[in-house]
Amino acid sequence: MFLSQLRIENFRAFGEGKAALTIKFNPGLTAIVGENDTGKTAVIDALRLALGTKDQEYFRVDENDFHRPSDGSARAKEIRICCRFEGLTLSDKGAFAEHLTYEDQREDKVAVLILNWKAVAPIQTGSQRRFTIVETRSGKVADGPVFDQAAKALLCATYLRPLRDAERALSAGRGSRLSQVLQHTKEIRDFGTDYDHEAGAPTDLSTLSVLGIGDFANALLSQHKGVRTASSNLNTKYLEQLSFAGAKLEGSISVSGSKGEDLRGCGCCSKN
Repeated sequence: MFLSQLRIENFRAFGEGKAALTIKFNPGLTAIVGENDTGKTAVIDALRLALGTKDQEYFRVDENDFHRPSDGSARAKEIRICCRFEGLTLSDKGAFAEHLTYEDQREDKVAVLILNWKAVAPIQTGSQRRFTIVETRSGKVADGPVFDQAAKALLCATYLRPLRDAERALSAGRGSRLSQVLQHTKEIRDFGTDYDHEAGAPTDLSTLSVLGIGDFANALLSQHKGVRTASSNLNTKYLEQLSFAGAKLEGSISVSGSKGEDLRGCGCCSKN
């Protein structure tokens, strides 16, 4: 399936009624082009809010996201984002069966998926903390079932931050752009086998998965005399001195992205 239409109301620069934004999309690659401060980022952020994203930033709606009319009147109290999906496969229909809307198209009933995301501005009640109420429902007029976490997870998208500093963003590291691309590229994620710590490396190392290569590299590092000596010195001369009673600190040296480590990072990871 693909996103065929997006409607944004009362979100940042976009108002409601004639001031709302409606964009229609075709299958395939879409490019959004425009001058600065025309709402390109708002379109992407609206999708991030409505669909949820896999990225390395915590993102949520705040007071400034609610539209304020150009005449200076009060901010809107409700943001509405509607995503329409068409071209559903049989698998898509099965996954979202209770959320589907059936429309008459060319003498036939066609299933579409319509997601309605709504955020209601918080009301100040004394000194109590204010909460923005968020709801996600299906149906043409948001009268369908609420999307549960499982259904929303199926729509979750990968978001890559704008590439403003290419050299820094594409450098090696767990939080790099390259790392995000590799983690979510199907061909890389699905190809190859994991490294078996008991059986050892396969004869043909090229059959290992990317994470399998990381685990194999960590197995080699754990046997390397220099690495073992450095790790031992780190633990006995430094981390042990910083440990509290009952909470011993230990360090490990590993390759970033290995599957067998809870704390991953290039260099030393301190853990209890």
